[in-house]
Amino acid sequence: MSKLNQKPILFVGIGLVLVVLFLLIPRKPWSSDEPVKQEASAEESKLQQAIELVNGSNPMQGIMMLREIVAKDSNNVEAQYWLGVFAVQSGQYEKAIPRFKKVIGLDPNYLSAYMDLGAVYKEMGQVEAALALFEQAAAIDSTNNYALFFSGQAAEMMNDEKKAVRYYEQLLRHTEDTAIVKRVKAIILKLS
Repeated sequence: MSKLNQKPILFVGIGLVLVVLFLLIPRKPWSSDEPVKQEASAEESKLQQAIELVNGSNPMQGIMMLREIVAKDSNNVEAQYWLGVFAVQSGQYEKAIPRFKKVIGLDPNYLSAYMDLGAVYKEMGQVEAALALFEQAAAIDSTNNYALFFSGQAAEMMNDEKKAVRYYEQLLRHTEDTAIVKRVKAIILKLS
């Protein structure tokens, strides 16, 4: 056989090998996870849309969307959290408190829920409860400037200057923001 006749046979052989290999490549079967991921993505999209509506053109429609999400899944941490945030913004602390508590119950490491619930209690004059929440937030993230500052501020409001100074000094170890450093040093100086 001549070399010219061997080339087409070689190409056909290589082509057949490639087809067989392609057919033997393992494929991921359709999984029952696919609809769940799509549903989660749809819920996340709806949540984002609701937040944008509340902060923008149609607050009540956004709130209704968030309530629908929670009605469908009362354990939706993000929807519960944002309903709490928007309750605070409208001055409805009595509605915000159970939302933030629910979030903390569902996700004990949700730092913002501790901070926001602490701020609500502080605003309501329940400084001891606020301090406990700020301290829990600081325990979750010992470098969080807000948790440390508000823990210090609440301790100061309770006339526990030593505790306040400890939190303020801890904050100074974790920030390089010159405005914060200047303000916190002035507070420490005043308390010392």
